Amino acid sequence: MYTRVDNSVAVQQLAIGLHDSSRERPWVVVSSPFGTAVPEIGIDQLSSQIGDVTRVFLIETGELTRQLGDLLPPQFQVYGSAGRSYPVGDAFATLSRSRLRFTHGDPQHATDQLVTDALAHAHQAGLFALAPASVVTVDGTVKGFLLGGSRALVELDAGGMATVWQELTYPPVPLDWTLEPGQRIRGALDAPTHRLNVEIKPPTTAAISKRYPHGSITLALVQKVSAQRAVLALHPHLALTITRADISANPLDKVDALLSEGDVVAARAIHLPSGALHLCLSDVDDDETVLPSLCAVLNGPPWLQENRPLLPLVEDDEQAGQGVDLVDVPPTVPPVESLQPDAAGFTPGQAVPAGSAEASALTNLAAGAPLPRPSPGPGRLPAVRRPVTTTGAIPFRVTPTPAPAAHSALQSTQLSLAEAKARITRLETQLVQVGATDSDLAKLREQARSAQLQLRDALVELATLRHTVTELRDDQRTQKRMLRESRRTAPAHVASSEYETRRAQWEDPAGWVRHEILLAWVDRVPESDRGEWPMPHSYMLGERFPDSLTGLDDGQLAKAFKASVDVLTGRVKTLTGRHLHALRQGAGPADPHLLRWDGARCMRVSIEQNTPAARRMHFWQLQDGGIELGRIVTHDDMEA
Repeated sequence: MYTRVDNSVAVQQLAIGLHDSSRERPWVVVSSPFGTAVPEIGIDQLSSQIGDVTRVFLIETGELTRQLGDLLPPQFQVYGSAGRSYPVGDAFATLSRSRLRFTHGDPQHATDQLVTDALAHAHQAGLFALAPASVVTVDGTVKGFLLGGSRALVELDAGGMATVWQELTYPPVPLDWTLEPGQRIRGALDAPTHRLNVEIKPPTTAAISKRYPHGSITLALVQKVSAQRAVLALHPHLALTITRADISANPLDKVDALLSEGDVVAARAIHLPSGALHLCLSDVDDDETVLPSLCAVLNGPPWLQENRPLLPLVEDDEQAGQGVDLVDVPPTVPPVESLQPDAAGFTPGQAVPAGSAEASALTNLAAGAPLPRPSPGPGRLPAVRRPVTTTGAIPFRVTPTPAPAAHSALQSTQLSLAEAKARITRLETQLVQVGATDSDLAKLREQARSAQLQLRDALVELATLRHTVTELRDDQRTQKRMLRESRRTAPAHVASSEYETRRAQWEDPAGWVRHEILLAWVDRVPESDRGEWPMPHSYMLGERFPDSLTGLDDGQLAKAFKASVDVLTGRVKTLTGRHLHALRQGAGPADPHLLRWDGARCMRVSIEQNTPAARRMHFWQLQDGGIELGRIVTHDDMEA
């Protein structure tokens, strides 16, 4: 059911309700075309699909919509066969949360958009957390996707079909990130609407810690960024905040220069002594093993994939004028109230004689003849037009309408299209009543046609600009990723001269190595973790260890010292990417471990992966628990 707003008192009550921040559910307001009380948008469909979580109102375009517009903030009005969903809380905080949905000749599309908006608002308000009596738990199989991927079709085991709605499943995450055809699924089915809710409770910190051991690498979605902080999500409902120091060691870097909202990045899971979970991006090497992300839905695929960002949704209701028919797009003309009859004596409302030239001209214009379309391709944004005053044959004055500000011209024109159509009809009636000639009406039609062409050019330009912005965002995202990756290897590049400079300051190569390992420990282990992963008071360097560093480039040196820190602190036992294992006397898996004369066992860890001649480190585990660093070798070198 829906509520019809048909008088001024009802308009005031509607406005009061929209302003009420304690309103418990979204309100959807639909307007009918001018001159009729029958809406183009599917009001009955709205009532049946979202009436359980929203209130739906119908108002006729004309005096009632003007009254409502006067009671609402600018640009939040509804008229001209359009509709709008108003969220709970401060409904007027952000215009982008409450978009005006025009039909543009496709009422079903506008209806679907309103359903999507209202369900998203209801989900944000937590209305689906309260399961009604009609909800039952069911099992089924995902068969495929509908409506551009915003709906998933599920075949129920008990018979029948159901749909999973993107707006009710971790919005704005696309459904094909969490579901896949053939997937077995369980959820809460609302029988009257056939909506299937498959959201599951977010994993606990303990479950995350078990899934991702300390130091392991997994994927995270960048949800928010600022100059000094970013919010990363391991699960759609589990987000962690990191700072600039977790991304780059350069204090001059800004987080929003390295990350973009929607990025999917590799992050290291850090288990803090307090038991909390933390993420770090600064020390993630490109060749480290990345553990799969979580499944957001039971039996679903990992919800994140590398190089698959969550791009912002581009609305298509103003695209390039492709859905704008010049016949249906009226110009912006002076309002009827600005027409003042001449003293010659024509009274507004005077009947037009049937069969007269004036009546014939009015009928032809109202019917609308096809107008030529402009050639395709980008145009120029229309210049701000000066008000036109028609003089001479027409015996009345036209009060100029102030031109809108440049930044809001397109939006103001879009919002006024439907009402302008009604205005021009009333204006033509006034012209006939005051004795305007066919020539005068032709001038008015030419002004209308000119305004229509300018609007078409503006919409084409808008689409071109949107396409350009999308390309620039993609380029910016790529540049940020490259800059972020360069920051991970920057210490190695910067250290090129520093390594050599520091090495030259030590007569004993072993002293230089110990100094570099200490610096690597300071960089690699956060201050909060140094109590858990301290450097040992003493350790041994094998005679061949300093020489094995000769010939390594800066990046390999940095990785070798990082691996040394992991080995000496014992952290290597928690890092699966290091592939810690004992070296054997032979190539067979049953061959005995390689032992030294003093009982020390030779161990092997990875420094690099997925690169030619990837480096490995050999070290000796002494019987008293101490460590002796052996040497850096290539992948095929199995000599202790």
